Amino acid sequence: MMPVEPEPVASSESVPLATGAPDDTALSAPYRMTPQEIAWGFVTGEPAHIEGTATGARVARAGARDPLDVLRAVVARALLRPPCLVEFSGGRDSSLVLAVALEVARRESLPLPVAVTFRFPGYPEADESAWQEAVVRHLGVTEWVRLDGVPSFDLLGPTSTTSLGRTGVVWPPLAHSRGPVLAMARGGSLVTGEGGDEVFGAGRATPLRQVLGRMAPLDARAARHLALALAPRPLRRAGYRRLYRRHLEVPWLAPGATDELVSQLAAEAAREPLDQRRALPRLRLRRSVALGLATVDALAAAAGVQCVHPLLDSTFLAALARKGGPLGFTGRDAAMAAAASEVLPRPVLRRHTKARFNAVAFGPHSRRFAARWRGEGVCVPGRGGFVVPPGTVDAERLAAMWAAPEPPAGTFALLQACWLAARPRPTTGIGAP
Repeated sequence: MMPVEPEPVASSESVPLATGAPDDTALSAPYRMTPQEIAWGFVTGEPAHIEGTATGARVARAGARDPLDVLRAVVARALLRPPCLVEFSGGRDSSLVLAVALEVARRESLPLPVAVTFRFPGYPEADESAWQEAVVRHLGVTEWVRLDGVPSFDLLGPTSTTSLGRTGVVWPPLAHSRGPVLAMARGGSLVTGEGGDEVFGAGRATPLRQVLGRMAPLDARAARHLALALAPRPLRRAGYRRLYRRHLEVPWLAPGATDELVSQLAAEAAREPLDQRRALPRLRLRRSVALGLATVDALAAAAGVQCVHPLLDSTFLAALARKGGPLGFTGRDAAMAAAASEVLPRPVLRRHTKARFNAVAFGPHSRRFAARWRGEGVCVPGRGGFVVPPGTVDAERLAAMWAAPEPPAGTFALLQACWLAARPRPTTGIGAP
């Protein structure tokens, strides 16, 4: 990763990253969120400018290979570069990659992977210890490192601000929290479970698949979903726009910014092919996915770590898509079973609960900054410039969101950008002001 100069100010009203000059090494332009994306808390569109990087979105052909065999081959690459650490939260996705890594290491007599888990004492909504221990017992894990994740996950804690000051705002904002794990993996590899929600989640054809498979009744609600799935793209875009207007909650945005975000999200949703054999491999074409992987890979490479994301490997996506067929799977449970039934017990595969980390991310350091924040970066010219174009964010509502018990994740990048904009210059150290 080569050092680059901060991008020049595009106009008197906005700056491309709106953070001023990061202290050390900024990620190059393809890795950066746009000012709108920082404000929205969403990354949308397709990443044509990332094409050709390590996360280039080529659609691979898997032939007749089984998805689990592909996962084994992908994970083996990481095991060949020890120490191999596996991020393990206890959720279905991280449990799957840990199970595959252990199976391959034992079969090939390779060094066993090390499971690394962040725990969050004092935050019951983020507690997954019971699931973690059940999976560890089932898999016979012998090397399991448990870290206190509260300091690392704080968006403005020392771990995050050290990384943030070097790189500027990145997607996803919590990528900065990986510092302790990357330090442990230096010279080796890190396996993540990134992408499971997108890979195993519902697609455009899922309502049709459920009705045809008699998994759901053909009632009025199902009929509406079917009509949306089968409609021509212009009608789908209009339908998604109505859905997003009804359900999207972004109260910190001005009305015009909300409208633009709704339009972007609707256009992205409407582009999904009906044939899931085409749609699933195209996940890597989503800017949110490609940008997230590029960011994590770049941060890992700077720490001397090779990052592997088996669930988003293009060959795995192609193999899973082939197994699911034109209409895909009936739901996440069926998709997970197709990939993991041989290595994980049924209760784990069918788990439907998820931990919440918003309160952890908005920890003491973040709350102290938010309590003192006076609009720097959003509405106060001359104090670090504008993070986002004027008129995009309602500063009073944003402050109210940050004072809530669980601030919305969509405001996380904005928080970090405002922190950078508020720092005194020149700076001699990195830390929360």
